[in-house]
Amino acid sequence: MSIDDLFAGAEERPARKSRWRWVTGALLAGLGTGIVYVLLRVEELTVSVPVLFLSFLALVTLRRVIASVGVPGRGERPARHVVRGEEPGTYNFTGGDGLRHAVGRWERVLNWSTEDAARFHRLTVPALRELADERLRQRHGVTIASDQRRARELLGDPLWTLLTAPPKRAPKPRQFASLVTRLEEL
Repeated sequence: MSIDDLFAGAEERPARKSRWRWVTGALLAGLGTGIVYVLLRVEELTVSVPVLFLSFLALVTLRRVIASVGVPGRGERPARHVVRGEEPGTYNFTGGDGLRHAVGRWERVLNWSTEDAARFHRLTVPALRELADERLRQRHGVTIASDQRRARELLGDPLWTLLTAPPKRAPKPRQFASLVTRLEEL
């Protein structure tokens, strides 16, 4: 394909009815001028009619120029498809700090869990099990369900016990910290 092929259709432009476009634009500007002038006179304000007319003519012209450029309207814009894990290239100024939000959520869950054993077993243990499973899969090629013996060796008995048969009460903060450290070492 040559450059001549790319520009072959550029010379064939459809004929425009530019005269009628300017006439309708001037009529719209005149209508807007008349309405605003009457409203201003009701409020006993004065304005130069030619300046008002030229302002409306400029607005009509600006609208036409924008329409001719082909900027899509709100309804025509394609929906943004954001794939998880990839940034869309824009910054969400209202979103706040995502890391701070995630850490704060974990802090709240862990604080609640030290007070309520049922909540610890319902919220924290499944999340830790999912993390451990993912860590085992990525680094060692096994999961808790696929190879329990190997997973138990890698996790160690205290962490294995917490993830598979949670105790009646939540571990103390020091115990929990050592379990999390063990999980991080995987």
